[in-house]
Amino acid sequence: MIHMKGFEKLPRYSRGKADRRKPRCRFLLLCWLLLPIWSAQAQETLEAQGIRFRLIPGGTYLLGSPADEPGRYADEAEPHRVSLKPFYISATEITNAQYGRFLKATGHDKPLYWEDKNLNGPNQPVGGVTWHDAAAFCRWLTKVTGAPHELPSESRWEAAARGGLVGQPYPWGAEAPGAGGVFRANLRNDRTAKDGFLFSAPVGSFPPNSFGLYDMAGNVSEWCQDRYVPLSTGGPFKPGALRLLKGGSWLSGPRDLRPAARQSAPPQYADGYIGFRVVRLPHP
Repeated sequence: MIHMKGFEKLPRYSRGKADRRKPRCRFLLLCWLLLPIWSAQAQETLEAQGIRFRLIPGGTYLLGSPADEPGRYADEAEPHRVSLKPFYISATEITNAQYGRFLKATGHDKPLYWEDKNLNGPNQPVGGVTWHDAAAFCRWLTKVTGAPHELPSESRWEAAARGGLVGQPYPWGAEAPGAGGVFRANLRNDRTAKDGFLFSAPVGSFPPNSFGLYDMAGNVSEWCQDRYVPLSTGGPFKPGALRLLKGGSWLSGPRDLRPAARQSAPPQYADGYIGFRVVRLPHP
């Protein structure tokens, strides 16, 4: 079990098997009944600096992955409930055009691959950004808008990615990303571009989830605010030295596209498959 701030372990029950299922069944039923309300509330949209934000309703979300979820990594949280206040999140990953406004206004160093024709289309997600670059973008957006912006926490990111769905492995449900020859995300396809894109895709190229958010699976892996907390402290990095990445990318296989999946990298690391999106917090 991963112990992380903001994660609440599901209660354990000492009663019989039938009784043990009742609390979760009731919770899943409640989430199913609330889904139309969540979806309706998530239609509220704000825009700033060319970035469209969608409102994610406050409430209790079931996050994590069950032990029998196909493709599950050992380093994933068990199913647990998290209570979140309402927040806004960018409907798409930050694009090269949006990031370009930040570069022009601040003189910040250009990211890797800024001149790479395979990755620098105006509507492609900006890639090659470090965690520090993404955090600097959030600080700039806070300054120019007067509203607080930051990278999403893991809990916020996963709740948004699930789009109100409960107990499903992907943002769209249970189907594999390419089931039936219909691709639901941009991912690695043995370099054959079966999904239509050899590299990152223009944002919004695939259908959104029920919260109106695009590319919460695939395209580019997204930096989160959180430090990565592994199950053990082994490996070459000191505990807390890495930052969390979510969502998988155009270089990822299907298992990495699940909302519960977790990746990590040093905050100074950059590559063409790493980007980000932004959270906007409501005024107090």
